[in-house]
Amino acid sequence: MIVQTAFKNFHRHIAGRSLYIVAISLLVMVSYASLTAYTDQHLQTLVNSNPMLISLLVLYVAILTFSLLIIFYANRFLLQQQHQEIGVQILSGLSRGQIARLFSYENLFGELIELGSGLILGMLFSKLYGMLLLRLMGVDAEINRWFSLTALWVTAVSFLAIFLIVALIDSARISQLKLVQLIYGRPNRSAETPPTLNLLLSCLGVGLLIASYVAVFKLNWFQSVEDLRLDQPSSFALYFIGASLFLGVWLMYRNVLPTVLEWMRHRSWAFSRRHLLDFAVAGQKFHQHYQSLSLTTLFVTASIVMLGSAAAIYAFETRSLQEEVPIDLVTDRQHQAKVLQEIDDAGGSGKALTHFSIKISAAQLQGPKHREIMTSNTIPLEIISLADYQKAQRYQKNLPPLNLQRTQAMYISRDFYLQHVSEQDLKQNQIELAQPQLPKLQITVLSRSYPLGGYLFFDNLLVVSNSVFKKIDSVNSRELIAYQVKNIQPAGKTLSKLDEESFKDQAMRQLIYHDAKKLSDVKMTIFQGQSQDTRADYLSNTYYVRGPVQTLINRSLGIAVFVVGTLGILTTFAWASIFSLRQLTEAQADRYEYLTMKKMGISQPDLNRFIVDYHRFVYLLPVIFGIINGLLIMHVVGGNLDHLQLGLLYILTAVTFVIYGCFHIFTIRRYRRIIEQLKPSEQHVK
Repeated sequence: MIVQTAFKNFHRHIAGRSLYIVAISLLVMVSYASLTAYTDQHLQTLVNSNPMLISLLVLYVAILTFSLLIIFYANRFLLQQQHQEIGVQILSGLSRGQIARLFSYENLFGELIELGSGLILGMLFSKLYGMLLLRLMGVDAEINRWFSLTALWVTAVSFLAIFLIVALIDSARISQLKLVQLIYGRPNRSAETPPTLNLLLSCLGVGLLIASYVAVFKLNWFQSVEDLRLDQPSSFALYFIGASLFLGVWLMYRNVLPTVLEWMRHRSWAFSRRHLLDFAVAGQKFHQHYQSLSLTTLFVTASIVMLGSAAAIYAFETRSLQEEVPIDLVTDRQHQAKVLQEIDDAGGSGKALTHFSIKISAAQLQGPKHREIMTSNTIPLEIISLADYQKAQRYQKNLPPLNLQRTQAMYISRDFYLQHVSEQDLKQNQIELAQPQLPKLQITVLSRSYPLGGYLFFDNLLVVSNSVFKKIDSVNSRELIAYQVKNIQPAGKTLSKLDEESFKDQAMRQLIYHDAKKLSDVKMTIFQGQSQDTRADYLSNTYYVRGPVQTLINRSLGIAVFVVGTLGILTTFAWASIFSLRQLTEAQADRYEYLTMKKMGISQPDLNRFIVDYHRFVYLLPVIFGIINGLLIMHVVGGNLDHLQLGLLYILTAVTFVIYGCFHIFTIRRYRRIIEQLKPSEQHVK
């Protein structure tokens, strides 16, 4: 009897829950596919057991946590939707235990559909899931695995455990329900906020939002994130901004918007334009549902930030590929024979492409913001000639074309953007080298692409004219030779071993730099082949193998894009379904109020117009607010990190808005259908 009644109830409510069921099914699908990919030994072999694959387990745990949250939250609405039915059932003689089983069985039908369809979809799309993962990791291969018994039972048991936990919580909720509240509705126990206090809270909410936005613009995000520690005072600013922003959003829905709508409702134009009912209902709903509206804004902001982070990582990976040095091996004279011999012993061969000399000198910038650029009194600059730069340019197409006059120079720095100085300010600076007979050099070009690769240089690099380069002191100079490596895997054992050895102390160059106010007083000590000295200010490689590092970076960034982007899209879709479910639950709870409006003479077209306007305001406002917050954060953070492609961010934002827009259209149509089906005779049932 209970099972049959539960099935009838589920069948009656299935239309309104359809998108919610789809959302949970997608979460199950991605969970199964993530575990299948993680346990695939062939995929592990293809990516050389990249440790970043553990991110798939992180994604799995994140999905389970998020699933528990939204199922718990959704069942809260579903239970509120059936309050009056539960009251009638209690009057009919059913115990609260029987009602709890009835509600659990009703949810179980949907949960079994979600679990079964999610696992089936996971098996159907797990191969595509794995191929997309490999594509983002830069691996050109195919995988054929679509079924994993381990992933199947782990996913099934995990979600069944979630369903059981939520069912126990729902049973506890039902046991605490009171009959009077079920029949006549839960009374509003929150005392009416005094007008003065309400005004103060409204002003506080607006002030917190403004202060948070100003702080977002003023904070040095790169330094704050770089130094982020849970117990460090320098990190408290991040916590304060996050808490202030959320509290400001909370007060915006709880106090600010109801106050503004109440003020607008008393304006004469509100009466003349027939917006009295709109403002009154919207203000009441904002105050009544400020918790869910605040959470919606929070989740939309989180979705935009996650998708924006995926866009930033993808842009960084794309730029890294564009800046990638197409030269397989670069070494100095000291390590040349050893490195080439190891490659030859592994069956490979090296073809010399080019070589050039590098000199080093203390330097001082003179011009606008030179202190911010140097961050000290002087800086060490490694220097190459224009002729050597042009030789490297033949093989390294990403290097910008360059022609220099005698007193001109190119400034190469990978981290210049972190100093928050414009390129125009840098180009107004002149460089004075330590040798007094050399002319001051005007910076005319800024680049972040190092000839032969940035690992081979201490920090910043200067390209000067050939005549000036010849006059620079050759103390501590060195020569690098570039090779193309053939007949050997770029990320194989031999090159991977060479790559590991190139970062050991014995293969690193170290620079101890004694800064001084005058260039003539600066002292530099350069040494190599020794254990790392704690006094060393700068390090660089004596030789560098491109393949293993680039492969590791590209694969790690690829899986990071995949995990963060997947989580962002799932968050968007799942929370949109929850928000839609809440609105439809509200329609069931307020249907008699709409029936009263019909009896008062309000026509169905006017009622439909009111429903559409009300939902556009209450449903889309938190979404738009969250999108604005997310874009603001990503603009500021991305501007500091210099890794953000705005076009890609806007596309992902548009996708987010389209998802919520589709749910909005579905919600309005379903909501109107519920209201249109009401008949005056139904009110007597209450």
